[in-house]
Parts: sequence; C-alpha cells; structure tokens
Amino acid sequence: MNKEPTIQNEMDTMDAVIQVLEEAELEYLFGVPGGYMMKLYDSLTNSTIKPILTRHEQIASIMAEVYGRLTGKPGVFTAQGAWTVTNGMMGALEGLQGSSPMLILTDMTDNSPYSHHGSYQVGTGEYGGYDVKKVVEAATKYSTVVHHPTQAVQSVQLAIKHATTGNAGPTAVVFHSSAINGKVPTEGAPAIYHTKNYIVRQNLQHDKEQLTKVVNTLRDAKNPFIIAGNGIKVAQAYEELQTVAELIGAPVGTTAQGKSAIHETHPNAVGVIGNWGQEISNKLLSEADVILVIGSKLAPTDTCNHHKQLIDPERQTIIQIDIEPKNASWTFPVDMPIIGDAKLVLKDMANLLTEKKQMDTEKVRTRLQQITVLKEKINYMWCEEMESDSIPIKPQRVLQALYESIDENTMITLDAGENRVFTVHHFKTKSPGSVILPGSAGGMGYAIPAALATKLVYPDKKVIAIAGDGGFSMTMNGLITAVELGQPIVTIVFNNSSLGWVKNAQGEQKVASEFHNINFADIGKSMGCLGYTINDPKELIPTIKKALKSEKPVVIDIKTTDEESYKKVMFDLATSLEG
Repeated sequence: MNKEPTIQNEMDTMDAVIQVLEEAELEYLFGVPGGYMMKLYDSLTNSTIKPILTRHEQIASIMAEVYGRLTGKPGVFTAQGAWTVTNGMMGALEGLQGSSPMLILTDMTDNSPYSHHGSYQVGTGEYGGYDVKKVVEAATKYSTVVHHPTQAVQSVQLAIKHATTGNAGPTAVVFHSSAINGKVPTEGAPAIYHTKNYIVRQNLQHDKEQLTKVVNTLRDAKNPFIIAGNGIKVAQAYEELQTVAELIGAPVGTTAQGKSAIHETHPNAVGVIGNWGQEISNKLLSEADVILVIGSKLAPTDTCNHHKQLIDPERQTIIQIDIEPKNASWTFPVDMPIIGDAKLVLKDMANLLTEKKQMDTEKVRTRLQQITVLKEKINYMWCEEMESDSIPIKPQRVLQALYESIDENTMITLDAGENRVFTVHHFKTKSPGSVILPGSAGGMGYAIPAALATKLVYPDKKVIAIAGDGGFSMTMNGLITAVELGQPIVTIVFNNSSLGWVKNAQGEQKVASEFHNINFADIGKSMGCLGYTINDPKELIPTIKKALKSEKPVVIDIKTTDEESYKKVMFDLATSLEG
C-alpha cells in the first residue's frame, strides 16, 4: 500500500479537500453555495466531483442522506453554516437514526477577526452569535471544528472514516476562515496521506461458535420467524436474507423502515410487522417460539409498543444480529446476540445450513405451505377499498393501481404522513430494496429529494415519489432540479387538501390542518414538468403508465378522499391477537 504523502505541491485548502473527496471516490456535492463555502465550489472547476444545485438546503441534505443510504458511501452536503443548521439538518436527523453515511461540510462565517463582536451571521458561538458546532454535533455521529489547513484535510478524511465505520451515520466538518483561506504545505507535520489509507474496509469477525448455536436453535425451532430491519438495506444483504429464509422455511416480516428488505411477492414474505403491520405477519410473530432479528432495534412502533402478546422474551427465544453492540439487547433482552455485518453473518449462516444439511426438507416444505394457506385465508395485503371506484379516490385504490402499473425495475420513495403508512401497509413491493422512506426520523418533504438522489444512483430504474399535498408543498421546488438534471421522476400527490394525519388525530375539532385545494399539476407544468390531474380512479393506471414512459419529470395530482384515516391501517392488536 502506497503511504507516501499525497500533497505534492502547496495547495489551497479547498483544493485539497476536493482531492480528498475524489480519493474517496465520491461523485456528487449536494448543496447551495454561500458564505465561505463558495471557495469549495471554486475548487470544483477541474474536479470529477459534480455539484448538484438545489433550491433549498433541506432538499440537498436529504439527497445526501439517500445517496449514502443507497451506495454505502457518504453523501456530501454543503451550505453556509447558518443555513446548514437551520434548513439543512433534516437529512442528518434521518441519517443519524437510520444509519446512513453522510458528510456535512460547512463554515462558521466567522468574520475573523471580529467574531467576538457579534458580527453579521457569525457562527463561532461567541457572544452575540450562534454556535454551528453545537447544533451539528447534536445531529451527527462525529463533528469537529478546524482552524488549520492541514487539520482541515485530515479532519475530512476522518469524517469520511467515521461516517462509514461501524454503525454508519452523518459526520460534520466545520471550517474556520483561517483554514479555508490557508494553504496546505508540501512538507511538515502532520503529513497528509491518501484518503483510502484511512478508510476501514470492515471485515467484522463475528462469533462462529455462537453462530453454530444459532443455527442449531433455528433448526430445532417449532415456529421460527425472521424480522428484517433497515440493517438489511444498509448491508445490502437482500440475497443472503432470502437464502436463509428459504433454507429455514421461516416467514419474513419487516419493520416499517425495513420494508422491501425482502420483496413482498416472495413466498416467505408476510409484510410489515408492528403498528402498521399485516394481520398475518403479527399473528405469525406472536406465535413464534424462536425469533431471528436482523438489523432492527425493535423500536416501539415495530412491536406494538413492546406488547408482550407480540414479542415476549419470557416465552420466546430471541436471536439478534446487529453491527452495533449497543443495539443488541437494547429494547428487549436477547438470548443470542451476534455482533457483525448482516450480509456476512447471513452468508455464514446459509453456509452452515447448507453444508451440514441442518434442515429437514419436509419441515421446510410444510412451513411454506402453511404460510401460503394463511395468506390466502387472510387476504394478504388486500382490502376491498383497492377495488373501489368511489370519488374522491381512495388512497388504497391508488396503491393498487400503482402496483399494477410498475415492474420490478421501479423504485418508490415516500414522504411522511398518511401517504407513508397507507403505502407501508397496502403496497406490495415487487423487488428487494425498492422502497425508500423516512421511517427513522419521519420528516415531511422527503419524497421528492429522495427520488432525485435515487435517480442519480440508479439512472436506469424508474423512480416514483409518493407524497401527500402537505409534504409535496414543502419540497416541490426539487422539481426544478429534476428538470435541470433531466431526471424523468414521477411524483404522485395524494391531494385531499389537508394534513391528513394531523386532521384525523384531532377528532371533531379541526385546527390548522385543512387548506384550499391546489392544482399541483399546473405547478409542475410551470416548472417544466408534465402535469396530470386525476379525479376518476379509472384514469389511474393509464396515466401512471403514460408518465413512466415519458422522458420528462411528471406530477400526477390525484384528488383523494379525506375520509380515509391512518387509524384504519393501525394494527388492532387486541382484536386480532387477543380476541
């Protein structure tokens, strides 16, 4: 490995920072130029890094988070300090709670040497100003302030390392003007080396003896159940999960954030568990004697608020695989923890099951048949509203039309609100890793930025953003970026002229949750998109198919009813499991 210093000639600090990003093989810089960070943009002139200009820092930060989530490399978000910590922290929050690698590069706008006099926009934390560092460290895995050019380069290298090592997450480097305006010397201490020498390629050696015990426990289980969380997506362990499930014959339920960890058309898939889950998945989970949990913290929303009828450590054996030791036995005491990368652990588990012919093939066949019969009996992921022709259109009908209109090469991004829980509950995924949602922090305005980033990562896939009219209104200016980049994303708006979740939670008295009807199709057209308005459910499939074939961004404004509530898809544990 070449460990010679990488700086051969004296360089401007930001030129050296861009070189670090290139050495880490990062592709994009998401942000809005401003403040001292404009020097970073000046250094992009001859770089392979492509700047993606958004119209708001929220959009840029979400794009960076989703890029990191999909690639495993940190998405880079940059903006002036003041607007990083006000407008741009949504992506960081989602990344922190959802384990997405992300790198935030921002400044103090310190107005040196006058920062101690409360100068305009100063963010050093001096009297009269705000503190950029304090704000970003509250929403990042690691953050640092740099005052020296060499320190700036090495801190960006360490931030990339920390963003991708162990339990991935967002990191931040806050630049003082003394670092930004300086030069990185050719010689001197500490020396600067190639960024790749700092990035740890994880090869976590999990406990093989413990894994053998796990395999034996699964072999002897009467009713095993697999919970697949977001960790499957982070590790890109789709094939390994499916293999283990097939070898054991176990049903696979996902958390809401883990939705599409296994495609829900797979014979072993039983849909989402927990508060927004399917009757079949929660029923089988409650009846399991051995539960294999992969990449999930078993949060309250995934366990019906830790209801013992669903998961009970006293009557069920719990096996938990997680890359972060803190997550094992965090929310439930676990009998058999395995600390390691989900992809590697599941691969070794599959090898053990195969090599030693651990599983009784007849038992596996019987289990799969039982899952199939139960799916048919319970009407797996189907409800009568999916066939309704009522006007205004029911959201369930929209989701059924979407299912019939797409193929396995389609990615779906979701917003927060009722549109998300309806999709989590009713939409049957056709391919693994095909749904991206803000289920970790859950902020509105997520779908369009997520779709933009997804299309950058997967240019050959169709990408559809699903948003409510509330969330769409927050980041609809992302469509300007879609037009400028020539990204033919399709945005579906559930338009019921209200903040549905808020409105339905308020009961009879409605306060600040309803608004005037808006023609979002025309707004899309004004930005350069195609726009369609749908009032009749019979128009859904033809319009969606037409939009997917177009080569331009499309907005489909669907007039949906406000009479369907998130409460309708909340799992009624008392009736379903205890009744």
